Amino acid sequence: MNPRHLIRWGLVLFFICAFAFMGFMAHAHRSDSAHPPLSGKARFETIHVSSKVPGRIGSIAIREGQRVRKGDVLAVIEVPEIAARMESAEGALKSASAKYRMALEGADEYERKQVRAQYEAARAQYDFAKNSYRRIASMNDDRLIAQQEYDRVKSSYLAARASLEAAGALLKDIESGVRAEKIEMAEGDMLRAKGALREARSAYEERFVQAPADMRIESVTMKPGELAAPGSPLFTGHPADSVRFRFTVAESDVHSFARGEKYEIRTAFTGLRVDVVLDEILALPGYAAVTSMYPRKKAGETAYELIFRPADAVEPDAVYHNMRVFMENAPQASGTR
Repeated sequence: MNPRHLIRWGLVLFFICAFAFMGFMAHAHRSDSAHPPLSGKARFETIHVSSKVPGRIGSIAIREGQRVRKGDVLAVIEVPEIAARMESAEGALKSASAKYRMALEGADEYERKQVRAQYEAARAQYDFAKNSYRRIASMNDDRLIAQQEYDRVKSSYLAARASLEAAGALLKDIESGVRAEKIEMAEGDMLRAKGALREARSAYEERFVQAPADMRIESVTMKPGELAAPGSPLFTGHPADSVRFRFTVAESDVHSFARGEKYEIRTAFTGLRVDVVLDEILALPGYAAVTSMYPRKKAGETAYELIFRPADAVEPDAVYHNMRVFMENAPQASGTR
C-alpha cells in the first residue's frame, strides 16, 4: 500500500480515537458535575451567658476563643448593695435567734424577782388607795367634803386597781411560762431572718458569672467598668459536645435517608472523616435557611434539613463552628443518577 495512504489512515484513526476519548471525558465530567458530593455545615449550639444581678463589670477572667470548664469563673460583677444587705440580714438573724431562745427558756430568776417586786408595789399602792377611797366615800355620804375631792380620790383608787391587775397578769405570765403562741411568733421571725440571709448570700454569690458547661468562648460582649443589666448576655459560647452536621436535600431525595442510620462525612479542607448518625429530618421554612451550598433541588420541591450527630466523640479542635463538610456517595432517589 502507498505510504501516503498509510499516513492518511493513521491520522484518521488518531483523530477518531482522540474525539472518542474527549467525548468520554466530557460525559464523565457531566456525570460528576450533575451529582456533586452533598455539602453541609458543622454547627454548634450557642449558649448565652448573662448576669443574674445588676452591677458594674469588675473583671473578666477569659478571652475570646478560650476553652473553659463548667463552673469556671468568667467575670466578677461589683455590687456593693449586696454586701450591705447581707450584713443587715446577719444582724436581723442574730436578734431573732436571741428572741427565740428567750421564748423557749422563759424568764430568769432576776426577771421573776423584778416582776414580783412590781406586783407588791402595785398591791401596796392599791391598798392605800382603797382605804383612802373608803374613808372619803363615808365623808362624801355625810356631805362633809367637796365633790371634786371625792372624784380625785376615786380616780386614784381606780388607777391603782388597774395597775395591780396589770402587774398580777404579768406575774402570772412569768410564773406559768411562755405561751406557745409567743414561741411560734419568735420562731417565725427567726425563720424569716434566715430566709433573708440565705437570699442575700445567694445574690452575693451571683457576683461570680460562671460557665454553665464545658464550652469554647465565641464572643465577649462587655468590658470591665461597663454596667451589666440582669439577663443581658455577657458571653456567647459553643458547648464542646454539641456539634451537629446539617445538610439540605430536596424532597425527592429525603426518603433515601433513614433516622438512626450511620453515614460518613469528611471536612472540606482537613479531610477528616467522621462517622455520623442521622438524628432529625426537618422541613426548612424558606430558601434562606438552606445549609448546603448546592442542594440538588428542582423547582417546586420542598427543601429538608438533615441533622447528623457524631457517632463517636470528636476531637475538640478537629471541627469548628460553621466549617464546610461533604458527604460523598450520598443516597439519592432512584433514577436521579
